[in-house]
Amino acid sequence: MNLALALLTLMTPCLALANSSADIIKDRQQHFVHIEQQLDKASESLDGSDTDWAQLEITASQLKASGEYLQHSFPQGSQDGSKANEKVWQQPAEFGQLMNEMDQGFEELYRAVKQQNAELAEQGIDAAQQTCRSCHRSYRSRW
Repeated sequence: MNLALALLTLMTPCLALANSSADIIKDRQQHFVHIEQQLDKASESLDGSDTDWAQLEITASQLKASGEYLQHSFPQGSQDGSKANEKVWQQPAEFGQLMNEMDQGFEELYRAVKQQNAELAEQGIDAAQQTCRSCHRSYRSRW
């Protein structure tokens, strides 16, 4: 009985960590999916003089929020069960730089929306998408 209680006591933090890692992984995956969808939506909604700038501002704000969330979504210990490559945790500065570049694209899009500048908005979208592709090549496991 005492041994079972001792084992349960020792395992509880491990189970909690595993559960929270699974939640962290699920959350960040959902944010990345949301980013992909919102970038597509932003790109499709750019239509010269017919652009719905109010809707595009909402999309740009959501992209910025997701980018900010993801800046803190790769804590040590959250790699088990992740599709992310171990290099995310082994090279945090390099990975962080790419995350910052993605955020800069979102910020450029947001500024362009405020100015109602379709050309600058497209540049922001392109910059974010290029960073996504670059990051996937370097930091996403391919099973």
